[in-house]
Amino acid sequence: MKPRYQVSEDAIELIKRFEGFRRVSAQLSDGRWTIGYGHTKSARPGVKISENDAGALLAYDLVEVIKAVNDLTFTPLNQNQFDALVAFAFSIGIDNFRRSAVLRRVNEGQLLQAAYAFEVWRKADFEGEVIVVDALIRRRAAEKAL
Repeated sequence: MKPRYQVSEDAIELIKRFEGFRRVSAQLSDGRWTIGYGHTKSARPGVKISENDAGALLAYDLVEVIKAVNDLTFTPLNQNQFDALVAFAFSIGIDNFRRSAVLRRVNEGQLLQAAYAFEVWRKADFEGEVIVVDALIRRRAAEKAL
């Protein structure tokens, strides 16, 4: 039976650092709302939360991501590799993670190539134009380093 990994505090801190804390809900460019550390499921206009509540929402959001990474990976991983994949999947979404070259390379046992595949995910839509975003370059580098 394959071991079930849990996320470490290192991954949680990496996610918090790059998501940033939003005390007040904000609308994303795709129309969804976000609050705390990238929480979107129950975010809505006019909501304010504490940092402790944001941490609890992040823990709640990570349950689904942790399960997905455990279910979708077949190559044995160390803690840092698992943490990097959880942070990455949280950032791009589970559906995108499922289709990513990162996951494909991990499952082929090509972990170095998987690390390089993180770099594909450095772009975002900004006012109708897809551009490389400096914050995503730094985030992918941190995930790869982990």
